[in-house]
Amino acid sequence: MDPSIEKRHGVKDVVVSEVGVLSVVGMFYAICCAGAFGIEEMIPECGPGLTIVMLLVLPIVWALPYSLICAEMGSARPVEGGNLMWVKEALGEFWFAIMVFCNVLWSLVCNTVYVVLAIGYLGKIVPLTDFQSMALKVIMILIFFIINILGVRDVSIVSTVLSIIIVVAFAVVAVVGFANWNQSPVTPFFSDEYDTAFGHIGAGLAIGIWMYSGFDELSVIAGEVKNAHKIIPKALMIVVPLIALTYILPTMAGLCSVGEWADWTTEPDGVGYSAVLTQFVGPAAGVLFMIVAIIGQASIFNVCITTGSRCILMLADEHFGPQFVANLTKSRGVPYVGLIIVAAATMLLVPFSFTFLVVVDVFFMIMVTSLTVIACMILKRRLPKEEFHFTIPGGTTLHTIFGVVILFICVMSTLVNGTEYFLGGMIWLLAVPILYVLGKWRYKGSTIDEPDDYPINPRTHLGFGDVKKLGLLYAGIGVFAVIARGFLNWYEGSWGPEYYLEEYESGIFSDFGGMLNMILIIGIVCLVAGLVIWLIGRKVE
Repeated sequence: MDPSIEKRHGVKDVVVSEVGVLSVVGMFYAICCAGAFGIEEMIPECGPGLTIVMLLVLPIVWALPYSLICAEMGSARPVEGGNLMWVKEALGEFWFAIMVFCNVLWSLVCNTVYVVLAIGYLGKIVPLTDFQSMALKVIMILIFFIINILGVRDVSIVSTVLSIIIVVAFAVVAVVGFANWNQSPVTPFFSDEYDTAFGHIGAGLAIGIWMYSGFDELSVIAGEVKNAHKIIPKALMIVVPLIALTYILPTMAGLCSVGEWADWTTEPDGVGYSAVLTQFVGPAAGVLFMIVAIIGQASIFNVCITTGSRCILMLADEHFGPQFVANLTKSRGVPYVGLIIVAAATMLLVPFSFTFLVVVDVFFMIMVTSLTVIACMILKRRLPKEEFHFTIPGGTTLHTIFGVVILFICVMSTLVNGTEYFLGGMIWLLAVPILYVLGKWRYKGSTIDEPDDYPINPRTHLGFGDVKKLGLLYAGIGVFAVIARGFLNWYEGSWGPEYYLEEYESGIFSDFGGMLNMILIIGIVCLVAGLVIWLIGRKVE
């Protein structure tokens, strides 16, 4: 595939924009980082020392390998749809559709999380009524909807400006904190929350993975960036160390100056990065930093709208949704229908609690990451070397090691993130294959444009082999759920019942034993149903 071709795939009217490396760095920084907000929750769970170590190690074993894999494949396949199309090329239509539906649902929930957080931070500065809070959320959605209608170039400019503000703010925290160093930032190494080192690591792993995620997101708009095969890899190599420094330096500075590691939290009355400025500069500086926190969430939301609308565009363009969804603005080639859907869905979801939204989010993120890595590992071996304009040092061997490590971390992060997250995410994930079946039946999928490559089985009205794939997917989810039930009982059994009752007070998430039983029942049902579907597939395909 010639990367100079502006029509990156089936999207005929995509406008390719001149976007520089700095602008792409700003977009990556916005969607992957936008500040160290969230790390406050790691510190009391893991302990100061382990938190710093994890912030140092995760870029090496997770962020850098994943960004390198994405940069390499992006240099060979800078297509509109990015990692979605990589999955289609490597794994076929079925897994492509699973990937797209996961990505769309993930994007919609992610968007909402950042709006809720932004207005939540504002509420710490200025008391807001429920009506005022909702009105501000709607205004925020509309502002960034308008920015996105203007196109990728304008999104990148806004993201770059906001990212610079965030970097400067956290740099000030680091300087002020280190200037007032009065204690060790790594003592104690562990907290007293868990009995084993594995327990401490598990407590912070999910947050750490979340903080160092999103390096595949901008691949979906590669078709709208001129020379994306060069620009995006360069931007990734800059943004990974920039993000790591944003996390590590201010965290160390805060711990060595303010201390109080057990009280660090994102909650209004807790200790956080703003406390460094409040204590050593003055209350006004702390308030300004809280404004930066709002800017950080707005920055992420700005780019999330961009990527979410492109995922919806791909859904329609590949005939798994109504064609009008693929409509683009005439002047700038922006998927305005997708943007309207994202904005409307965000408005519908903002009344829900932060906890509910995050519960839904984790599984989709892991699914998208895993399919991306598997697709890249396959295409690395399938594509001619000359198609790669950027390659990972160490060749196929190091690429494979990177992929295996990332997949292992993906699996572990679903298990150690918490029983409520596992249960909630698994339930939502079960709906994704059903969405594929409905989309294929109604809109015919890739058969419309590529009938020879993706013929329809007249007996099932799905692709050949799809029924068996559905069976294997559900059976795999079932096996994983049964294994997870045993692991979670071992991992959280000593403290889980008390913790979940105290945390949630009532409802299914408050009952640790009940959640484990639900996971086991769902797992067995999925396993049996998957085997039955697979046997049916053998007869009809």
